[in-house]
Amino acid sequence: MKTRWWWLPLNMLAWTLAMPLLSVGLRFLEQHRILAMSGSAVAAGAIALLLWAALIYARCVPAAPELSRRIGYFVAFVAAMLALGAGALWLTFWAIVAIYGL
Repeated sequence: MKTRWWWLPLNMLAWTLAMPLLSVGLRFLEQHRILAMSGSAVAAGAIALLLWAALIYARCVPAAPELSRRIGYFVAFVAAMLALGAGALWLTFWAIVAIYGL
């Protein structure tokens, strides 16, 4: 099995850093009256992040012949992505505070 083991953490890191960048970008567009920060714009960003997470799982998590191992990989991936998502939200909050203030 020739797999590039570093693709999974690299993609997860990129996904984590994309959340603050997306939020700061949307805030910038709203501030300059280019795009209103509406529910549909925020939902599109959230859907894009979810689809990206699904793509990371499909492309980077190794396949396993046993169902129990597949379930274990899925649970570990979801737990890691939830932890990274919480960290990304924390980073997003502090990035917005640092750039735009409270």
